[in-house]
Amino acid sequence: MPSPPLVFNQNAFCAKNVETPQSPLMAESPSASGEASTTTVRQICIECGFPVASLYTEYGVEHIRLTQCENCKSFADKYVEHDVIIMFIDMLLHKPQVYRHLLVNKLEFRHAFIEKNVGKLGILLILFSVYIDWFRLEEGGRLRGQSELLFEKQHSFALQYLFILVLSAIDAAALLVGILLASVIHQRSFRQARWWATISTALIISGFGKVLMLLLVIWEYNESYYPWLLDFLVFTSHSTAISVLFDINVLWASLVVVFSTAVKQLVHLMALTVSSFLFA
Repeated sequence: MPSPPLVFNQNAFCAKNVETPQSPLMAESPSASGEASTTTVRQICIECGFPVASLYTEYGVEHIRLTQCENCKSFADKYVEHDVIIMFIDMLLHKPQVYRHLLVNKLEFRHAFIEKNVGKLGILLILFSVYIDWFRLEEGGRLRGQSELLFEKQHSFALQYLFILVLSAIDAAALLVGILLASVIHQRSFRQARWWATISTALIISGFGKVLMLLLVIWEYNESYYPWLLDFLVFTSHSTAISVLFDINVLWASLVVVFSTAVKQLVHLMALTVSSFLFA
């Protein structure tokens, strides 16, 4: 039987073998066909991370009884009975329990490819990023006394939108590459790269803060620091999700996100430099 993959420890930034998986990176082994191995998939208590056989027992149509964790005596996963609104509020509060529910116990999010609805949310977040990046480019041009949005030249609206859309997609991909790179560097192995779909799901779900950009559109907030506040919200949400995903301390998870953000900014600057030559 193959040995379980290496993951980050919760108390120290080191690797070890674990018999009872507590994170999606340990709880599944994607096969070549893209399906997760049913022999290793585990679910956990969202309060303490202890593995459980099931989250609830079904007694009839729409009649279930939540499983009680043998370790902490709490319900293994209370979010089974909660709606999306409750989960969204708890995500705003950065509760790790809701991320354990979504990233570990929600089996449809644990395949070798991104789940369809998660992919749609990812596309929606990129579209919101276009608005944020557009706002920043206009604000930066205004502060520099420039009237044109891109490279001090007049361009059509369609070209400007397409450019920022591609740039936002590159930023999203670079953020994922940064997380994967941090994992590869730490473990000195490319094995973690196969979990790109699970890590992408964590980044997409924890990027929900970008949706709040709707508030800036509705109430027409023009202050430049509002997008930065949303960025901070997304950063802390990413850190919480990565902490749950890799089963590490939030501080270490924040450092991983900082590293991936630095990679994203480097790729962003490179894309702008190349584009400046193309649009010159």
